[in-house]
Amino acid sequence: MKRIALIFTLLWLVGVVGAQDDEIITPQDLADDNGAFTMVNGAEIYYVTEGDPSNPAVMMIHGFGGSTFTWRDNIGAIADAGYYAVALDLPPFGLSDKSVDLDYSRSGFADIVVGLMDELGIETATIMGHSMGGGVTAYVAVRHTERVDSLIFVAGGVFETSMVSEEDEENTGDSPFAFLDSINPESEQAADLLRLALRPVTFGQIIATAYYDAEAVTDEVIDGYARPLQLENWAEGFLAYSVAEETEPITLDSFAEAAAGIPVQIIWGVEDTWVPIGLGEAMDAVLGGVDFVTYPETGHLPMEENTEMFNDDVITFLTTVGDSPIAPNLTNR
Repeated sequence: MKRIALIFTLLWLVGVVGAQDDEIITPQDLADDNGAFTMVNGAEIYYVTEGDPSNPAVMMIHGFGGSTFTWRDNIGAIADAGYYAVALDLPPFGLSDKSVDLDYSRSGFADIVVGLMDELGIETATIMGHSMGGGVTAYVAVRHTERVDSLIFVAGGVFETSMVSEEDEENTGDSPFAFLDSINPESEQAADLLRLALRPVTFGQIIATAYYDAEAVTDEVIDGYARPLQLENWAEGFLAYSVAEETEPITLDSFAEAAAGIPVQIIWGVEDTWVPIGLGEAMDAVLGGVDFVTYPETGHLPMEENTEMFNDDVITFLTTVGDSPIAPNLTNR
């Protein structure tokens, strides 16, 4: 009986996936009111903007599995402080292109960020990257140094975990995406298996591990992060990303050399179990003299878990290192 029930369950799941495939939803259907699409380096890129385009620009880069949704509580505050805030979806994440033929390397992502700056007429900008986006931020600094005003790393995955202490490694949990290791990305069934494995409810359970307080993961948060799962070819794009290789790796020395003389801020949650704070401390040691901000009782998403403090600290940093036409109205802390 159990075997028959399992078969019926699998058939039902396949039927659900098939039914969803028949109902085509486009990225344009899911776009925000302040969102737009443009072609950059052969990829259709989704981005959102707030603020006056003539103001100093801040480019906001999400992490693995993230999107413009990551910055929903920050982009308006940064714009109100006198900046042109731009958040983009890196392919294959969010509402951006999910073609299997794109360059999913960090260097390719860095070129997309700068390509979007070109499309928007932005000469230079502060580059702010979260998690995986921190790695992309480092690549922007090395490959396009002349386009960078300042750098902000938010739990930025720049260095390898070998640079952290054993204690930090012990405090870092197993990858919440470890179950994907059982799916062979070269298999013809890989995309269908991924669709079966990564449902919105599963996605919600995964991202909950990134927060210090799991109760912060509301239905709205799950829906926001799971939005791309409604799109065609999201699984194929994800698999293509998972096997992408970096053809032009940067070194620690080249990063430190590029970042020399550029104002840097590092922000980290003390209780981050996805990317250990020891990586932030390693960056601080290598770069020296950075604005290193930490938040207690905060996990991997300080921009969401400590929104007010995060916005205040970012805006203070921006106004300290550059010019803003509007003085920040910071909250007493």
